[in-house]
Amino acid sequence: MAINESTLVNAGLQLGLFDTELVARLRPVARAQRLSLPEAIAVQLRLPLAAMWHALAESRGMPFVRLAEVDIAEELLERVPASLLQAQRILPVRSATGELLLVTGDPDERSGPASVARLLGQNLPLALAEPDELAEAIRRATGRAPGGTRSSAEEPIALFDRLLKDAWLRRSSDIHVEASKDAYQIRLRVDGVMHAWGPSLPRALGEGLVSRVKVLANMDISESRAAQDGGLSYRPPGLDGDALDMRVASIPTRFGERLTLRILKSDSGPLSLDALGMPADMLQQFRRVITRPHGIVLVTVPTGSGKSTTLYAALRELDCRRLNILTVEDPIEQNVSGISQVQVSGKVGFADALRSFLRHDPDIVLVGEIRDYDTADTALKASTTGHLVLSTLHTNSALGAITRLADIGCERYLLADTLAGAIAQRLVRRLCERCKQAYAADDDSCQRLGQQPGSVTLYRPVGCPACLGNGYKGRIGLFEALWIDSALAAAIAGQANEGELRRHARQWYRLSDDARAKVLAGVTSLAEVDKLIGWEC
Repeated sequence: MAINESTLVNAGLQLGLFDTELVARLRPVARAQRLSLPEAIAVQLRLPLAAMWHALAESRGMPFVRLAEVDIAEELLERVPASLLQAQRILPVRSATGELLLVTGDPDERSGPASVARLLGQNLPLALAEPDELAEAIRRATGRAPGGTRSSAEEPIALFDRLLKDAWLRRSSDIHVEASKDAYQIRLRVDGVMHAWGPSLPRALGEGLVSRVKVLANMDISESRAAQDGGLSYRPPGLDGDALDMRVASIPTRFGERLTLRILKSDSGPLSLDALGMPADMLQQFRRVITRPHGIVLVTVPTGSGKSTTLYAALRELDCRRLNILTVEDPIEQNVSGISQVQVSGKVGFADALRSFLRHDPDIVLVGEIRDYDTADTALKASTTGHLVLSTLHTNSALGAITRLADIGCERYLLADTLAGAIAQRLVRRLCERCKQAYAADDDSCQRLGQQPGSVTLYRPVGCPACLGNGYKGRIGLFEALWIDSALAAAIAGQANEGELRRHARQWYRLSDDARAKVLAGVTSLAEVDKLIGWEC
C-alpha cells in the first residue's frame, strides 16, 4: 500500500486508539510473527485495521467510506476510463445521503483526482477507504483489479481466513453468506446489527467459500438441496489464543445455498455477573437466589437476548468443587470447568436428561430451555425434591413466565411452591464513550423518562474510528426481575390471571425502570431503547 505503516500507526496514536507504550511493546512481536505493526496492534487490541484507516481519514479531515455501504456512481464510470481507475486506485461513489465522492486508498495521491476532475469538469470531494476493499470494488466495477492487490483470484481458503479473522476483530456474533442471482454477499452481525462485509463476491468464489466451510464443518458438500447443520473449531492464521468454535447451518435458497455461522466464542473471555450490567439490588438478590438449596429460577427472553451469557455467569459464581452441577443444553455454547454438560440429541432430550440427572445426585441442574409440558413438569418436580433448577423460557416478560407455564399445563400449586424468581432481559448497544454527544431532551423524551421538562441531558451516537463509525461499541443488558414472595405465591396458587398477578407483585423491578436508568446515565440512547421495548413494560 502507498501509505506506510508509521503513517497508519501515528494516525491511531493521534486519535487515542492506543498509546506509544503498546506500540513499542508490539514492534518486536510483529517482527517475530512476521506481521506488519498495524496487524499486530489490531490483533492485540481486537481492533479492525479499518479503525486505523478511519483514524487516518479523520486526521486528514476526510470522510471514511465502507464501500459495502455505498453505491458505485455508474453514471460517472462511463466518463472515466477503467484504466485510470485501476492505475490510480480511485473510484467514484454515491454516499447514503446522495453525495458524490471520489474514494481513494491514499490521501496524499493527487494526480488521479486531478485527472478525474479534468474529465468530469468538477472536483469531487475525496474520501478514504481501506485499500484492499477499494481494490475489490474497482474489480467489480471495471472487471479487473489494480495490480498488486487482492482480487477475485483469491482462493476460498484465503478468503475464509480473512473473513474469520475480520469477524473476530469486529466481535461479530454471526457470519451470513447469502446467495443472490449474480453474486454472493457476506454480512456480519455486530452488536445485534447486520453490516455488509466488503463488496459482493463472484458466484464461483462464493460457492467455493460455501464448500470450504461445509468441509470444515463435516457437512455433506454433495448435498445442496437440503438443510444441514454442522460445527467447526478453527483458528485463522495471525490470531493468538484458542480456536474459534462455530455452529454452522446451511439452507437452499432460490439462487444457491445460504450459510450462517454462529461464533460461539466471540468475546475475549467469559463474563462475570458483575459485568452484565444488572442493577446492584437485583444482582444482590439474584446471587442470593442461585445459592438456595431448592426451587426454580427462570431467565425469560426472546432469542438472541443474552440468556446463555447470564446463565453461564451464574454457574461460574458457584463453587463447583463443593457442588454437583449438571446441565443439558442445545447446543453447549461454552465449556465450564468442573461441570458435567450434556448435549441434546435425537436420543437425549431435555426431559430425558433431566430425569436421568436425578439419579446422579445433583445439587444444581441447568436446563437449557423449557419447550414443552414434559420438560417443565419434570423441572418443577425436581425443584421440590432438594434441587435448584435454572432454566430459560421464551416469554417477553418475567411475569409472563408464570402464565406461560400455566398455559402449557403446569399445576398452579406446583408453580407457587417452587418458583423462586424470574429474570427478563434484552441487549442494547452501548454508546461509544469517545464520541457520544450530549443534547437537551425535548418535552416528549422527558415525559417518557419520567423527568421534568428542561431538566434532562441525554446522549446520541455520532461515530468515530474507535467504534468504526457506528456510534455504539459493545452491548449491555436491560434487566427485569420478579421475586416470588408469599402474597404472589398465594395469588399464583389461587388461579389469578396476569392482571391480578401484577397487583400482587411487590418485588418487581421492571424492564422499563432499568432502561430509563441506563438512558439517563448516558450508557445507551433513547432511540436504541425505543427499538427494543415499550415504555409501558
